[in-house]
Amino acid sequence: MNKWTKAAKVRLVEIQADESAAADMRAMAEAFAKLPSGQLKKVLTEDFIAILAKYGVTL
Repeated sequence: MNKWTKAAKVRLVEIQADESAAADMRAMAEAFAKLPSGQLKKVLTEDFIAILAKYGVTL
């Protein structure tokens, strides 16, 4: 295999890992969205609340 093919395969693995992580984050955001907002504000920091807001979870 040449250098470009090896690099493309490595990059594909990285992309698939990123997509898997994003799918996991969406599942977590959906679960958090079902909880009462008062509970989340007590437990999560502002950084986490900002991340959840990216996925549509508003508190």
